[in-house]
Amino acid sequence: MKIAPVAETDDAVGISFSDKKPETKQWYIAIVGNNSERICRDKLEARIVRQADDAKDYEVYVPVRQELRVRADGKRRTVERILFPAMLFIRCTEQQRRRDIVHLPYIKRFMVNIAAKRTDSGMRSVAVIPDSQMRSLKRMVNDGDGEIAIEPIDIPLGAKVRVNGGKLMGLEGYVLETGDGKTNLVIRVDMLGCAKMEIAGELIEVIGM
Repeated sequence: MKIAPVAETDDAVGISFSDKKPETKQWYIAIVGNNSERICRDKLEARIVRQADDAKDYEVYVPVRQELRVRADGKRRTVERILFPAMLFIRCTEQQRRRDIVHLPYIKRFMVNIAAKRTDSGMRSVAVIPDSQMRSLKRMVNDGDGEIAIEPIDIPLGAKVRVNGGKLMGLEGYVLETGDGKTNLVIRVDMLGCAKMEIAGELIEVIGM
């Protein structure tokens, strides 16, 4: 998966936000070092604990799956797999992102939306993942039984469906039928692609095209 090598350089320094109205929290994508996702998450969560009560209002998420692997000697072991390497999902306000998070030494940068129109200064807006997509992704990661695969953005999607049974009951996504006749439930994650998981065809119902 390629990440646009666009560094964010328009963060305000020394600006007071005290006179601003409360902002809406959104999911941003922070880029961190490879294999440091959980360490960076833990640092941010520890930082939240140390803050005053009125500042404990942002969330950090790393999608991790426990998966069974068979070694060369035939032994099975459970491993943790990071679904989006070198990324942290952080739900906060733009004020918190600029003031409290973007300058931390272990945060390399925030992903920008390369499809967005550039501003007059030549910058692009910071990428944001809709709350609904993050809720669906979390549900698939936390409750799904099958292996999750991350696919490119241009994956051909079928009809919109809803799961009508099992642990993922009520989850909505798209159907993808593979060449071997298997059915997959697909969740879109803007700018990052799609998360897909095999599901029994009888557990889904079409709710749109």
